[in-house]
Amino acid sequence: MLIACVWNLATFAQITPARLEQFISDDKFMRKVEIKHPAQVIMFYARFNNKTAWIQKENAANLNIFLDILKLSVNKGLREGDYSFNYILSFRNGTIGLQSKEDSLETEVRITDAAIHFYNDIAYGNTLPTLEYIGLDYIPACRDIPALLADYVSKNLLQLLLTDLSPAFPEVTVMENKIRRFHKVMTDTTFREVIITSGKVSGTNKPLILKLYQLGIIDTVNIKMSDSLLKQKLKEAQRQFNLLADAVLRSTTLQDLNIPLSVRLQQLNLSVNYYRWLYCLIQNQSVIVVNIPAAWLKVYRNTEIILEMRMIVGKKTTPTFTLTSTVNEVILYPYWHVPNSIATKELLPAIKRNPAYVDAGNYQVLNMAGKIVNPYSVNWHVLSTKYFPYIIRQSTGCDNALGLIKLNFYNPFGAYLHDTPTKELFMLNKRFFSHGCMRMEKPMELGYLVLKNNQIAIDTLEQKGCLRNQSPITVPADENMPVIVWYNPAGVDSTGRVLFYEDVYGKFDWTKIK
Repeated sequence: MLIACVWNLATFAQITPARLEQFISDDKFMRKVEIKHPAQVIMFYARFNNKTAWIQKENAANLNIFLDILKLSVNKGLREGDYSFNYILSFRNGTIGLQSKEDSLETEVRITDAAIHFYNDIAYGNTLPTLEYIGLDYIPACRDIPALLADYVSKNLLQLLLTDLSPAFPEVTVMENKIRRFHKVMTDTTFREVIITSGKVSGTNKPLILKLYQLGIIDTVNIKMSDSLLKQKLKEAQRQFNLLADAVLRSTTLQDLNIPLSVRLQQLNLSVNYYRWLYCLIQNQSVIVVNIPAAWLKVYRNTEIILEMRMIVGKKTTPTFTLTSTVNEVILYPYWHVPNSIATKELLPAIKRNPAYVDAGNYQVLNMAGKIVNPYSVNWHVLSTKYFPYIIRQSTGCDNALGLIKLNFYNPFGAYLHDTPTKELFMLNKRFFSHGCMRMEKPMELGYLVLKNNQIAIDTLEQKGCLRNQSPITVPADENMPVIVWYNPAGVDSTGRVLFYEDVYGKFDWTKIK
């Protein structure tokens, strides 16, 4: 019956290839019907020999398949309303009429535009990461969406295109599974958001058990669970929230458990689309990805993680900036040129009390010409945050704040990746201590990757260790490795566990995000 409806609506206005080609070449008509991807629509029909793909009787099967696929949008972290779902459904069901050839052409092209939009979002994501500096010329385009769509439609294989275009990325697969689970829970007629108030970890704490079920940590609420098993499940929740897994319902754990499931779903929807955006970039090259809320670095290559490590990133008051760039050089035995704000607000008071602080911290004082001056010749008491005509530089050595190695990449924030002498901070779950730069847990391992043809430089560095007052050595990067620093609210660990991160910088207002 539905196929007959399509046929009845379209038979009066058979569309020839010549007429369709003329229509899509007319900018005025394309603007009138608000086509979002005109160039790709033209490419699709050129590949499809300018035949109709959706509105004729012989197209009905593909139209039905496409509508069924669009119903899966929410389980993919997408919005079916972005793809003219109601319009297409109304056409299929015969509730809108086509009064002219122009109407038929408009419907045909709008469906194609919606399909291209949908499959672009499946392949590349529907949301770009928010970046404060873009230093990479990167727009994901590693798949020919119009050509693939035309080929799958013509071969009656459209039901396979969704899977074939989905990035073969573990993060995407794991997050989609979790999104599907959350939707199943939230569409149940008995669903309600849960607030846990009791600190008891026992079977009497029904809200706790319900929330663990909603999160997918337990399979049902209709079983009697021992306190010891419940504690194991609570530890799993704490791991997902990047908290100390001790099965204690302290305030931090309660706070994360009481975040609505609808917000967790929004976190996943955003994150899965970030990973789709990343997918093309990591093909056939190594890419450094630093996630600020996770305080974590991963190096991807062809969807595999070839290196990962803990990071220390900026405090809320001195945040790390989001950016894209390319590592262009490695500095061995780097100087630390102390930022003016740190020099005047943190070091200057100590130097005023005792100028010996300069030598004790292995610092040097440079004038504006870059010449080293004797710290005892400076009248420190006349200096302030408003008047400080000097640069303080920390020389190389074991106490250098940048450690033994620094990876440079251009950005307007003076940010870089570097080693650190304070390794103990990496053992903490919350690692937001820096003034904006990014400290690496495994700096030498990343140095080896960047200097893949000159790894002897890292070998020599490790053999010599800390050398006080060693002049910095600049080594050009052998592989100009892209670096992404993003603010991603969720992730996946090496065990396949979905992780939700604290919004440390307060960047998200989930009430305003679709």
